[in-house]
Amino acid sequence: MAARKLRELLETEDRSLSKLVDLLAELSLRIVREIPRTLGMTEGVNIYGDQQTELDVWSNGLLTKRLLRSGLVRQVASEEMEKAMNSDHGEYTVVLDPLDGSSNIKTNNLMGTIIGIYHDKALPATGRDLLSALYFLYGPYVEAVVGIRNGVYLAAPAGRGTGASKFVSSGEPHRLPQKGSVYGIGGSRDKWTPKVRGFAERLEKMKLKFRYGGSFVGDYNQVLCSGGFFAYPDLIDAPDGKYRLQFESNPIGYITERAGGKASTGKGNILDVEPLSISQRVPTYLGNKELVSEFEEFSGPTNGPSKEK
Repeated sequence: MAARKLRELLETEDRSLSKLVDLLAELSLRIVREIPRTLGMTEGVNIYGDQQTELDVWSNGLLTKRLLRSGLVRQVASEEMEKAMNSDHGEYTVVLDPLDGSSNIKTNNLMGTIIGIYHDKALPATGRDLLSALYFLYGPYVEAVVGIRNGVYLAAPAGRGTGASKFVSSGEPHRLPQKGSVYGIGGSRDKWTPKVRGFAERLEKMKLKFRYGGSFVGDYNQVLCSGGFFAYPDLIDAPDGKYRLQFESNPIGYITERAGGKASTGKGNILDVEPLSISQRVPTYLGNKELVSEFEEFSGPTNGPSKEK
């Protein structure tokens, strides 16, 4: 099948959504150009206590300002900001992780931008209400992964033009391979719960290869392309895990479902979680339906009779 421009694939969507994705594609390439120019650390931290890089701050400013000036977006929320920002015009609400994996800058490893798009929805909102979700992976080449109603499309900026016209896709909706071959689990191994540790051992016995580099989109993209299982789980000292429901887990969960996979908190579907706040975290398990369902049902290793009285 002949390659198709991402902009053409969006023609089945609302025209204003197509314009919004077009703008985001343009801004992703602007971020890529800035990466080698802005490599330092700031003296600040975001609202979650994470140290910010200069590129975190710069990317957040670029995305929020351009989106709010576009006339398309009424509200933007970012994990780099304490409160959402609003404009007087627009029909969309956008949630952002402007630079996922920014701790990888110094080692020149994978980073990306995660985006969730709602239509006329106030935040916080459920993942089930998402209209679209996408991420841009900044690796050996830039890749756009775009989830819309009729599927997930992968595209790279190999064509002519600007924005979404520059990104070229096979035109075929992407599906998770039926048989998984890789897995990744975040957090320190000594903080994994017995259930997580036991399931990792099970995946090893199934000959899945461990892949983890500290960038959500980088690690997840391997599962999207090769099939398998990815998690930032509940930890012994962090029962809600690390990822933020609004900015990370919902958008990637949406993409996972559209690609034929499953997104879980370990107990239920991520997209059905009723949010309590913009900053809420949830344990996050993504990948092939069979593997994620198996994890949900996995009881963990048995350690003999309980010693509790």
